Amino acid sequence: MGVVCEIIANNTRKPIWGYKSLVYSVLTIGFLSFIVWAHHMYMTGMGTKISAFFQTTTMIISIPSVIILTCLFMSLWGGSIRFNTPMLFALAFLPMFGIGGLTGLPLGFNASDVYLHDTYYVIAHFHYVVAPGTIFGLFAGIYYWFPKMTGRKMNEFWGRVHFWGSFVFMNLVFMPMFAQGMKGMLRRMADGGANYSARACRAQLTLFPVPSWSCTRGFSGRRWHWASCRFRSSSICSGASKHGEKVGDNPWQSTTLEWQTPTPPPHGNFATPPRIYRGPYEYSVPGHDTDFTPQNEPDAPTPAVVPKISPVPVAH
Repeated sequence: MGVVCEIIANNTRKPIWGYKSLVYSVLTIGFLSFIVWAHHMYMTGMGTKISAFFQTTTMIISIPSVIILTCLFMSLWGGSIRFNTPMLFALAFLPMFGIGGLTGLPLGFNASDVYLHDTYYVIAHFHYVVAPGTIFGLFAGIYYWFPKMTGRKMNEFWGRVHFWGSFVFMNLVFMPMFAQGMKGMLRRMADGGANYSARACRAQLTLFPVPSWSCTRGFSGRRWHWASCRFRSSSICSGASKHGEKVGDNPWQSTTLEWQTPTPPPHGNFATPPRIYRGPYEYSVPGHDTDFTPQNEPDAPTPAVVPKISPVPVAH
């Protein structure tokens, strides 16, 4: 979330909307994450009071998550967006993480989790949280800070191939698993599917009107082949992306302090101790010549105002 926040602020050329709310929400998630863990364990036979407690905390943790996504979505409004490779990965994080979070709500309730537990629905939910939340954020950070480490941008063309391949195939692999899981397909098929038929028949009686094609074993059996192809192609494109144009110290025209160091940074990072004059997100400040004002750039001196003196009449 921190990486995505930095990249969105830089590529929208404006500060993050509701920045303090975003920071407090991250801290709240960090605290609540210690008291939601048993929502993975409803099937262990815990009592109703304990399950009710963990259901409640799981629902509460969705509130700061929605606040964070709202701040990031609202930051896009009115921005002069630059669609480079880091920004594409950061933008993909928003809807993908949103899908992962919303599909986690049925798993947070004991009643619905009893049915969805140990099905492909869990796999789909988990991967929509982890893949964009971790992998997309990781790649966004690599493409964004790679020029500072090496003095050379990653190749933009292969970066876009890398992004679109990852984005499209991640959805093709995991989106159908929601339907398969609601249909009753188990996440572990060690018995060769003998237990699947009973759950599939039971699924027809539920409130999930899922088409039969989504539960074909042939499709599910090929999902890991698609996933492996996606990761192999992503690795190849990521390696090909490393040969890009040479850049200076601040190729993204960023305001934060790490971009004010020489490239690559020397021992101790800074040639001279930096002096900070402002916050980290001074983008598109009215009255400035550029749309970014680095943290270590001193304020322009205010021109001295010479008081106007009225002429004194001379007596003749």
